[in-house]
Formats: sequence, structure tokens, C-alpha cells
Amino acid sequence: MKTIDFCVESYGHRELWGTLTVPEKATGSPILMAHGLLGFKDWSFFPYISQMFVDAGFPTIRFNFSGSGMGPQIDGPFENLESFRQDTITRQVEDLRSIIQCLIQGKFEPDLPAQKSVLLWGHSRGGAVSILSAANAPHVQAIATWSTIARVNRYLYEAKQAWRKQGFSGVESSRTGQLLKSSVEFLDDVEQWGKRGDVPTVLHRLKIPVFLLHGAEDTSVLPDESESLAAIYPQARLSILAGANHKFNSDHPFTKPSEVLIQATQKTLDFYRDIGLATKE
Repeated sequence: MKTIDFCVESYGHRELWGTLTVPEKATGSPILMAHGLLGFKDWSFFPYISQMFVDAGFPTIRFNFSGSGMGPQIDGPFENLESFRQDTITRQVEDLRSIIQCLIQGKFEPDLPAQKSVLLWGHSRGGAVSILSAANAPHVQAIATWSTIARVNRYLYEAKQAWRKQGFSGVESSRTGQLLKSSVEFLDDVEQWGKRGDVPTVLHRLKIPVFLLHGAEDTSVLPDESESLAAIYPQARLSILAGANHKFNSDHPFTKPSEVLIQATQKTLDFYRDIGLATKE
């Protein structure tokens, strides 16, 4: 097994810091892991499930979106609050597609040559970004989402009005206590996605396997959101996991895997393995 930390360039010369882990013998396509709103590549259970994917034969990349507020650091406070403020869904889609391009061009590591196919995995907002990124991306072979949001244009009229009047929308990180701000440009961007094709529209047009996993006790993003996407895309595999919350009963810093996290990881690996078997046949 080999692990390397990297920094590659996204659109607009934005930096993408990430970690690539390659198993001794790769038997599956690489998995790209996309974090959510206040997540980052080393948040909570991310390194754990990355290791589980690698142990199963899948090279794995976890990375920080350029607007995550995190750079190369593995923990600590958000250091780049301005990049967080400037972030948009379009930038996140560009970032994920930049990682995909590096993979299919073999730019990361000699032990990981140019790839013909990639697998996406996303948590919370990262699930929606993964689906949007798969549009017109023929190298994406399958997508697994955990606790995904069903739309990026998800804000109520009153909230949008307050957002525009104040000039930003703020959310406090329970991990660091920092107030992180999203700009009006973020709001303009999600409204554009709502007009030209939000998550349901893109998902409806996909022709690849999709796994929608959600915790039954998720109060941050209700399981109804994954259920609504499954209704739009009947080919999707849907799993509502009893007893699991938005974080799959995990904390940060991570200590040990919860029972529901182990179950979620196994279900996801089963999905990816099924895709691999189907491809070989």
C-alpha cells in the first residue's frame, strides 16, 4: 500500500489538496471522495472508510474542495475563510472534474496509471456535487452517496431574501466555533443550477448505477431527500439505515467505527463490487 499527499490545480488556478492511497494490488476502479458543507478530507470517518475501500482493492482519493477553507492541513481551524466565502457549487463541480481528469490522464502516481473509469462517493452536499459532476462525464462508472441533499437550490424564499439583504449566509462550525460565510454569488449560482438542471434533472438523465444511502435518524438532511431521488431514478439502489444519523453516529476526532458506519461501508463496498462484476461480464 502506498499513500501520497498531493496538490493539483483546478480551474482558475485554484489549489486542490488531497490524499491518494493505492493498494498493493488494485482490483477496482479508483474511488473519489467528496465531502460536504463543513467537511474536509480528514474529517471524522473519512480516513477510516478510505482505508476500508483500499483494503478491498480500490485506490482512493479524498480531497479538499478549493473553497472548503482547508488547505493541506489534516485538522484544526478553517484557515482560508475568504475561499470558503467565494465558493460555489459550480466551483465544486469544476474541482471534482479536475480530479477526474488527473486520474484519467495518469497524473498522480506511477503505480496508478491512466484510468478508463472512476467511481464517485459523496457525503451530504458532496453527494449532490458528485451527481452534478457525472453529467457528460463518460469516465464516471457509478456513484454512491451518503446522506445526500436532493437539490442545491434548496433555500426558502424568506431565507434567500435575508441572505441577499445581509450580503452573506453564515453557518457556525460546531468543530471550531468559527462563523463561515457563503456569499450572494453562491446563492446566484445555486439559482442558476435550479434553472438549467438541478440534481433531479441530472440524475434522471444518467445511465449509470447509483447507490443512495441515508440514515433513518438524520435530522440535518432528512432521508426523504434520498427517497425522492430514488423515485426519480428507479434504477438506483436505495438503503435507509436504521439508527444512523447524518454523521453515521461518528464524532470528530474519530475514535472507532460505530456499528452503523460499519454497515454503511459494507453496503457501499457491496455496491461497488457489484458494479465491477457487471463490468467484467
